[in-house]
Amino acid sequence: MTRLIFALFLISFSSITFAQRGKATLILKDSSKVDGFGEISGISSIVSVKFKNDTLKWRSYKSKEIIGIDILENDYYRQFRYKYIDKDKFPEILEIVSIDSLSLYVRTYNGSVLTNSFVNEPIQINGIDNPQTIELDNGQKINISQRPRNSYTEINFPRYSYYVGFGESDQVEHLYTKGLPFAKSFKKSMKKYFNNCPSLIEKVENKEFKNDELWKVLDYYNQNCLNVKSE
Repeated sequence: MTRLIFALFLISFSSITFAQRGKATLILKDSSKVDGFGEISGISSIVSVKFKNDTLKWRSYKSKEIIGIDILENDYYRQFRYKYIDKDKFPEILEIVSIDSLSLYVRTYNGSVLTNSFVNEPIQINGIDNPQTIELDNGQKINISQRPRNSYTEINFPRYSYYVGFGESDQVEHLYTKGLPFAKSFKKSMKKYFNNCPSLIEKVENKEFKNDELWKVLDYYNQNCLNVKSE
């Protein structure tokens, strides 16, 4: 049994490195932005954000210095932000899937997974073209039609984890992980987190939601299970 666990660890460790680089925009702590060339690389949650431009040399940036980085891929900027997972002491960098009352983020663990394992593109929800504003309980207003909502089409079979958080909060919670040994099933994960929304659970039971379409789950929850004020 010990040998089996050790073997699983070695397999997992060898497949959780990733790198993504290209034209990028660095977002500083004061929300100002710097255009240049950026890279995200590392092992699992131990990642490095590197950046340079005409005036800045290559260097690594820590979470205390930046909010995140946007990296251009296939004519679309993928957005990565530092978030505190389950109230951990140190933040980890996650990719934005959707920003809403309850927002969705993803973290991937595979060689070159950010380029090779997902087709990532912005999508429309319910065909909304005009600006729509939602107001959270704390009074914060978010223009959701101009925020990213991304569609992921799985090509390989990577490990990846989804996280949720309210609005653009720095705090997020683990929702679901796919491809990790001993992880909870999709159905159990949805039942645990969304237990206050019976209609959503019913759709999960009826297999109307797939485990690679978490953005649809979040959209349904935001539209039908939360008190959202629209303008």
